[in-house]
Amino acid sequence: MKLKKLLILVLLVAGMILGGCQQDNKEPVTENNSSAQKAEESSEDGFQADDKVVTINGKVFSYEDLQFYQLMNKVDIELNRAVDEKNLQGVELEEKMAYWDEQSKYHDNFNVNLSKMLEQHTMYLLAREKGLDVESAEVAGTIEEFKAKVEQNEAASQLVSAYPEDAYKNRLNSYFTEKLLTQQIYETLKADVVKEKPNATDKEIAYDTAKSYEELYQSQVASLEIKINAAGHE
Repeated sequence: MKLKKLLILVLLVAGMILGGCQQDNKEPVTENNSSAQKAEESSEDGFQADDKVVTINGKVFSYEDLQFYQLMNKVDIELNRAVDEKNLQGVELEEKMAYWDEQSKYHDNFNVNLSKMLEQHTMYLLAREKGLDVESAEVAGTIEEFKAKVEQNEAASQLVSAYPEDAYKNRLNSYFTEKLLTQQIYETLKADVVKEKPNATDKEIAYDTAKSYEELYQSQVASLEIKINAAGHE
């Protein structure tokens, strides 16, 4: 789902907070090997894996967390691409492939990935507040299904193999727990729309549900204590 207002919000918040952030004090490093190693470990965005990116109600998300969300979004793109390659042809296929190429590049953007991570965790917190839960067996089943799809998709497998293996495995459970609970929020909103408009088309239902979801997100995110960090980033 594209949440344009969400991205604008994150950019505004990031701009205000990053402007007032100061770099964490760091021990001086010796020249030669130390500085060279640090440069190699830093990302193109200027972060290292364990640098803080954002803190949401006290929970710290590192740059490695952000990279994980980017990975999962890009893997989803490749899995969706594969489905379209099987089911579409001709001009429709070309248009959809171009769309997925565009989406993949879109998720190379730091702020896009930050907004996606912020949105999912925010709605997860809302689900918890509402008393929603998901069985561990459902989470495990979803993970196994996901892994099977990745193994059968070369592009997705390459993306996963480029991410640290232990960091990948350690994040799957919490990520899919968040995702499943976020989906529960969405499905609840969708059910409300269907109840209010029983004769609405699928397109109308999708539009109204997305609108309600975004409004709910904006309300929830405003109630959280969020700090965009600039550790290790100039």
